[in-house]
Amino acid sequence: MEICPISAADHAAFIAFLDAGMRPSGARTRASEDFPVAMGPRNLAGQFALKDATGFVAGLAALVRPCLSSAGEVLVAGIGSVVTRPDRRGQGLSSQLQRAVLERLAERGAALAVLWTDRPEIYAGRGFGPAGWEYHLDLGGLRVAESWPADADVVALGGGDAERLAGLYAQHPLRTLRQPEDHASLYGMPGTRAVGLERGGRLVAYACCGKGEDFPDYVAEWGGAPEPALALLAHVARCGLAGRALVPAGREDLLELATARGAGFAAVPSGLWAVLRPDLLAQLAGPVPADHEREPGAWLGRLAADGTPHPGCLQVSIWGLDSV
Repeated sequence: MEICPISAADHAAFIAFLDAGMRPSGARTRASEDFPVAMGPRNLAGQFALKDATGFVAGLAALVRPCLSSAGEVLVAGIGSVVTRPDRRGQGLSSQLQRAVLERLAERGAALAVLWTDRPEIYAGRGFGPAGWEYHLDLGGLRVAESWPADADVVALGGGDAERLAGLYAQHPLRTLRQPEDHASLYGMPGTRAVGLERGGRLVAYACCGKGEDFPDYVAEWGGAPEPALALLAHVARCGLAGRALVPAGREDLLELATARGAGFAAVPSGLWAVLRPDLLAQLAGPVPADHEREPGAWLGRLAADGTPHPGCLQVSIWGLDSV
C-alpha cells in the first residue's frame, strides 16, 4: 500500500475522513475548523493518506513552516490529525504512513518534527521524545487590579483583525513564521474567543481563549508587552473565559511579572520532537556528540525531574494556535 497524495479533487473527502475520526458527533467544532491551516486546501502538499479499494484507511496532516529559533530560522514540521479507519486499526498503518511522511519531509529540508499527544508511548518507537519546554500559567491567584487608563478598552476580536493581531504576534522572539494567509484562518476559528486591549485606538495586547475543542480553559495564544498582556489575562480570568495561559519559552518576562503578582506556573515539555536532519541543525547551532544527534533533548534541551529547564543548543517554540 502506497501513500496517496491528496489532490484538490480528493480534498473534501479526505477532510471528511479526518473529521469523522477526530471529532465525535456532538462536538462543538470539527477538526478541520480547529486546524484550518494544516487541514485547509492551501496545504495539499502537507496532507497524506493510505488508500485501498474501499477508500481511505489512514491519513494525517503535516504543517511545515520556518520557525524563528534562538539560532536563526529552522524548518519544522508539525504532525497532527492522525487517523486510522476503525476496521483497520491495530495493523500498523498510521505508523507506516508517519514513517514515510517523515522521510519525505526530511527530503524537503525539515530539520525537526513535532507533535502533541496524550499517549507518548505510541510515538517513542518512531523517534519522538519530549524536549524543550513551555509554561502553563495559572491565572487564579493573579493580583492585578482592573483599572484601565481612560483611553483603554477591552474589545472583541476575530479574523477581520488578523493584521493587527499578527503585528503583536511578531513581537515574540521565538515563533512560527506564518504565511500571510495563516493569520486570518487562525484568528477566525469557531470556538475560539479572542479579546484585545485597545489604548487610544491602538491594539496593545490580545488573548485567544481556547482553540476550538482543544485547550479548554486556556489562553492558547496572547501577545503584547508584559504589563498590558498580564492585565488582559487577569481580565480574562475574572470573566471566566480561561483560567490558564500558555507561555512560550522566550517570554519569561511575562512569566516573571505574573509570578511576582501571585500566579503559579508549571514547566512542561513543549511537545514530542523528532530530529529529521541533524546535519541542518549542526549548520545552525553547532554539532552535538554523534551518538546523541538523533536525541531531541540534545538539541532543544529538556526539563529535569524537578521541572528545571536545561537548555540545549537552540530554542524553538511552536505554541498556541499553530499547534496541529
